[in-house]
Amino acid sequence: MLQSARIAPPHRVPPTAALAGAIVWNRREAYWFLIAVIVPAACWSRYPELVPYMFVIVLLGALGFRCRRIAQWVSMLRWGVIADVETVDTALRGDRNLRLAHAAGWNVQRRWYTGVVTESAVRYRAGEARGHLFVRGLPFTTGVVLAHSKQPSSAMAISDFPCDLQLDGRGRWAASFPQGFWRQALATVALYSYAIAGLLVSLGYR
Repeated sequence: MLQSARIAPPHRVPPTAALAGAIVWNRREAYWFLIAVIVPAACWSRYPELVPYMFVIVLLGALGFRCRRIAQWVSMLRWGVIADVETVDTALRGDRNLRLAHAAGWNVQRRWYTGVVTESAVRYRAGEARGHLFVRGLPFTTGVVLAHSKQPSSAMAISDFPCDLQLDGRGRWAASFPQGFWRQALATVALYSYAIAGLLVSLGYR
């Protein structure tokens, strides 16, 4: 499959990939939304005129970050080439309890993991260019690495994408939603709905 998929970009990127990026759950984003709950609640009585601005700042920041990530994913899928992994150096980064994505070839497993988290420095070659990327989570093994053909120093592991991917011999991506994705998507929609509702309610108290 890897050899048959090594054709020159650009590749066709299905809308499914962008949709997955638009509604995938992001725990860092959720943290900042949590801050948006605590701070307005603390200053609601003393400075109610500031509360709408807090919601606007958080919403615009979250949307800007999410749109930037979607653009990066789509660009990498469109212009990415499969890189050859040369070396992998792994370092321990402490104990964690979090949801991790780990790739073996094209197959990505996403599950909750409790234990030692590592950071793998993956050195790769894409044509004549060489580069490296860092993969955090379980030790990197045989996951597919994509390097940007226009910027070979930029690369992503296949486990970094929010959807399951396959590239056929004609240069077309097939993207599907992983198991449990829609539960996370509903949580993302609820998070944004809360922020919008909070903004509307706070505007009514100005």
